[in-house]
Amino acid sequence: MKHRNHRRAAAAALMAASVISIASCGPAATDSGATNTRSASPSPTKPKDAFDGLTGPQISAKAKTALKDATSLRVTGDAPDGRGGTISIDMAMDTKGSCRGTIVQQHAGTIEMIKHRSTVFMKGDEKFWRASLAAGKKKPTARQADAFVEIVKGRWMKVDKKTARAMTRKDMCDLGTLADKLGDDSATDTTTTRGADVTRAGQALAVIYDRDGNEVTTIHVAKTGKPYPVEITHTGGTEPGSLKLTDFDKPVDTTPPPADQVIDTNKLRR
Repeated sequence: MKHRNHRRAAAAALMAASVISIASCGPAATDSGATNTRSASPSPTKPKDAFDGLTGPQISAKAKTALKDATSLRVTGDAPDGRGGTISIDMAMDTKGSCRGTIVQQHAGTIEMIKHRSTVFMKGDEKFWRASLAAGKKKPTARQADAFVEIVKGRWMKVDKKTARAMTRKDMCDLGTLADKLGDDSATDTTTTRGADVTRAGQALAVIYDRDGNEVTTIHVAKTGKPYPVEITHTGGTEPGSLKLTDFDKPVDTTPPPADQVIDTNKLRR
């Protein structure tokens, strides 16, 4: 199958990187029927199906195009971390490489991040920092680790320029990278099919299934407004996971933390 499982790869790549709902399910638009002059009761008409007559691959292509045209969004979801645990993400990101959010790793703690292009602030809990120190090339002594954790506890750290540049080169938090990873379905892709439409919180959604053996990727696509993919779920394989996409085209708040909450990195070099 051409370009199979790109959606699963997108979810896994974003969450496994660890250094990273449609615009909020509003009421679906409806049309009012014209009033019959012979009756006081209005005659409602059914809203036109935006995807009427379209196949699964055709709807998938529209969703991908809409996603590539979005300037920003918020990603929330969870997936296995490869070590028997889970990793959860709640991250707003845009096409300029900025993002803000939280990553929770079952085996490696929690980290909050604010990234405005090449400027990066990070705040981890004790579990995160101890796991990071243990994974480093130069292992600190127990005393050194305790001292480090005491300094950074509850504080933000401004990442040094070298590390920030490396993070930027990896396209971390880049919406364009996410859109590219969502796959390239063609109208002849017989593994992608359309299921029955659903309505959630008043929003009409088309449902698409992409099958690969016993593995299924399910995509919910908005039928009103822009055809954004609002949820991507992978089941049936060794890497189950689910992502919800919301807050499309809303500015990402990259306001830096207050100066008195930012650790002086010079203290860490003493």
